[in-house]
Amino acid sequence: MLISFHPCIRGDANFRLTPAHLFTAKEIQRAKSAQAVVVTQHVKRDQYTALKQCCPAVFPNYDHRFGFEGKYGNVQLFRKFEAPHPETRLYESVKEFKKRHLAGQEPLGGFPLILKGDRGGGGWAVFLARNPGELEQHLQKLENEHLHPTKRFIVQRFVSHQGADLRVVIIGKTVKTYWRCQNQSGEIRNNVGRGAVIVHEMAPELTAKGVQCVKNFCSKTGINLAAFDVLFDRDQNDPPPLLSEINFLFGRKGLGGSPAFHALLKAAVDIWLQDLPQIRPLYQTDHQGTPVNPRPKSDEPCRRHGRPRH
Repeated sequence: MLISFHPCIRGDANFRLTPAHLFTAKEIQRAKSAQAVVVTQHVKRDQYTALKQCCPAVFPNYDHRFGFEGKYGNVQLFRKFEAPHPETRLYESVKEFKKRHLAGQEPLGGFPLILKGDRGGGGWAVFLARNPGELEQHLQKLENEHLHPTKRFIVQRFVSHQGADLRVVIIGKTVKTYWRCQNQSGEIRNNVGRGAVIVHEMAPELTAKGVQCVKNFCSKTGINLAAFDVLFDRDQNDPPPLLSEINFLFGRKGLGGSPAFHALLKAAVDIWLQDLPQIRPLYQTDHQGTPVNPRPKSDEPCRRHGRPRH
């Protein structure tokens, strides 16, 4: 039996999942008798933990999401599994930074440097420091608890990506890639919201290296639904891939929009179910994982809270 807490995945029993949702006794009982459970990307840590205690087979696999979220946590996860990533220092606060590098005289390394606040998407709280003056300005921003309440941040060696980074999206066993290319002069953030454009066909050799790097990481962590940002130092002749960030919530524009993403998600769930014992696939797929006569029908809107999504 499949229990679904996802509005776009129809299971044998379907429930609504909200941020403040507390499971009812009926839902807990159903989850304990389930062979598989599907949740949304917005599931909270306590919700995921409770469901995993009832049923070990939960999609997506977020065993290495909670506790490792944010840019600070991402680096901790990269280190735990020895994944390649930019040279990085971690700080619990600006106070710790000043204690280590101003009072303690710990070498910081040369400029330029990238400072990243722990939370926030779209390039928010990402700063380039080319000299001590700019570094001090950015530290003041990170020290403002109204703008940066989490306090934690990271400092990385600047990677000369020359205005392009690779996004590798993992959806079950399916891998989708595209490049985000920044054409605005002086802008070092390659976010679409910052003016970057999406390019699907570019640098095939680098793309292949990035995909393999992400696959290796996912094979160790079990991550099966996330978007990875991969950097390459284009000043090198044969640059290795460097994992920059993990996005468990990610934009869908580069995938063709929400309908395309939901089709990929349904196919991924079906393939995942096929790998579990005694589970009847919800969606018939071909050998490439493409849905064939999926249920619900392809023209049926995604459900949200039991109603069609408009």
